[in-house]
Amino acid sequence: MERAYREDELVDATIVDSEGYIYGKVERINIGENEIVVLAYEGKPDVKTVTDIVTLKSDLLKGVRMPFGSKMRRMTPEDMLSESIRKDLGLSIDERLSDEHYMKYAERMGVSVPLVKATVERKEQKGTVSLNEIRTVRITVIGKEKGTKVIKIILLRKPKEAEFRKIPIQTKVPYRSTDVIKDKLVLDAEGNALGYVDSVVLFQGMPGIRIYVSKASGQVSLSLLARYLDEMGQSNAAALVRKHLLKPESHRYTVTTDELEDFMSEKKLSFRLPNNIIGGQDVKEFVADFPWDEIQKIGDIVLLKSTLTDLRSKGYLQR
Repeated sequence: MERAYREDELVDATIVDSEGYIYGKVERINIGENEIVVLAYEGKPDVKTVTDIVTLKSDLLKGVRMPFGSKMRRMTPEDMLSESIRKDLGLSIDERLSDEHYMKYAERMGVSVPLVKATVERKEQKGTVSLNEIRTVRITVIGKEKGTKVIKIILLRKPKEAEFRKIPIQTKVPYRSTDVIKDKLVLDAEGNALGYVDSVVLFQGMPGIRIYVSKASGQVSLSLLARYLDEMGQSNAAALVRKHLLKPESHRYTVTTDELEDFMSEKKLSFRLPNNIIGGQDVKEFVADFPWDEIQKIGDIVLLKSTLTDLRSKGYLQR
């Protein structure tokens, strides 16, 4: 049974025509007495001058002084800065600090707020889509762990965007190289998101596509970790990190947070990681390979001929 969605759930859903081209995104839905109309918008790049929050936080950290008591409490410079901002602005200890808090604190401390040119999205009205133009609506979640992403799709019955761009309708899907289709979103016949194109692969007698999803993996800088442990008075732990983990000869300078937790458990170590030594990294996890004859259309998005159920029955996806 097809699921129903509230109006607010479909805001910013991507509208895809029957050729796989993106018509726009949902701005709002107007429900009248006699018709229901989806108002669509396009995101246009717009260059604006905005606050450089990353540089501002770095500038504020340079002014942090670490008294002896803070080291006894095992506080990082980031902890000290956060504590100072909350105290100065009269915030509770559990209140999350926003960019505005950092800006206000900087002004009080006489620290100049750096500015940077940034590209932001400007909404521009595209047109309307009537209810009878919609073939299916789907919201799916793809990815693994912290790399999950919500994909909201409205599939249209006709080539609305292809006609708008004057793109000829393809009766047959021509072969494409990896460079052309890499990282395009892949949808099944009902609009369920499966992942993104990693590369073109070869089956017996025809090409195909390999699909991936992203999995977030925290990477810890080992040199920064060892230095941090030295500063916190945990030289023994720092020595163990340098001896067993940091290995320049094998070009190993980082470990995942999972690997570090296993190491800490093995060596019976206990310490809290500051955010500045943890970096985010997306890791690809492959989902499936599909032969070319499973592809219905290739536009901005790749549309498949089969549903999830059919793809599983054919053995392309795990049940």
